[in-house]
Amino acid sequence: MNNKPTKNLTFLVIGGGSIGKRHLKNLHALGYHQLYCLKRKFDSLFEEQEQVKVITSLKDLNTSIDAVLVCNPTSLHNEGIAIAKELKAAIFMEKPLIHSLEALTEANSIMKTHDKPFFIGFMLRYHPLVKKINEILNSNILGSIYSARFSFGSYLPYWHPWENHKDSYASVKVLGGGVINTITHELDLIQYFFGTPQSVISEKANFNKLNIEVDEIAEAIFRYEDKLVTLHLDYLQKDYDRNILILGDNGSLSWNWHEQKITLKIHKQKHIEHICETFEVNNLYLDELQDFITLLNLQHQTHSLDFTHAVLNTKLLLAIHQSADEGIKIQL
Repeated sequence: MNNKPTKNLTFLVIGGGSIGKRHLKNLHALGYHQLYCLKRKFDSLFEEQEQVKVITSLKDLNTSIDAVLVCNPTSLHNEGIAIAKELKAAIFMEKPLIHSLEALTEANSIMKTHDKPFFIGFMLRYHPLVKKINEILNSNILGSIYSARFSFGSYLPYWHPWENHKDSYASVKVLGGGVINTITHELDLIQYFFGTPQSVISEKANFNKLNIEVDEIAEAIFRYEDKLVTLHLDYLQKDYDRNILILGDNGSLSWNWHEQKITLKIHKQKHIEHICETFEVNNLYLDELQDFITLLNLQHQTHSLDFTHAVLNTKLLLAIHQSADEGIKIQL
């Protein structure tokens, strides 16, 4: 990994939570040190620990900003887009883009006249085994795919043990919380592997197991012309679970996050395993940041994680909600 900056860039991170801190640390690791963080209140300890200049207003900026990293709660993402537009800066957006149709309309309106690169951070695409799955699917070794299942489960109170889970943005409706809005990596991978589905039918529920006001669990079925793809999400599993199962005419592919290997079963042949020998989660975040910085330096606006993709991902997310709320299949 070449950590030498290709250009002297200045970054503004909006939000100082766990993901904001991760990006600040990674920007330092990549050799970028002109860093600002926009927070509601001044925090000298945060400044010292994160080696960043904390500001509470754009008036506090005494320099131009090349890129804004939007790391605040989902419901506030449009504020981040508006700030980036005002600063004439590129945008790195933490997923999801936004949480409602009204907010999506507003985001489209703001971005219509913003001509800087936009990148949405679906870091799971950077996992070496996710890349391998995409390679296998493109090789057609499994033949025609007719079914796939994507599953994620993780116990919300374990996410940030230092805080009450009920206070997390992931638990608060007005902040854009809920398992459907918060866990969008699998939805992105469905798009990455298979494109846009024709329709979706879904259910979501809050069984009051966590004493929160948003959806704790959800199931969705996406219909394609030649396949069904199902999605399971929950905040309830005590043991973290993330896996993918794909079925084709010639066999199957399975991946479990914990095992760090892909198992490929081809009919009447030996099983094939693709093993990831070394893996560090933070490398996913470093890799996506490096891609964003490359796009920033080249001023490329069209790419696989651009604003158009972020909008489509949000439309699918909102369709899952609509189907569950209205009890109907939504045509896409």
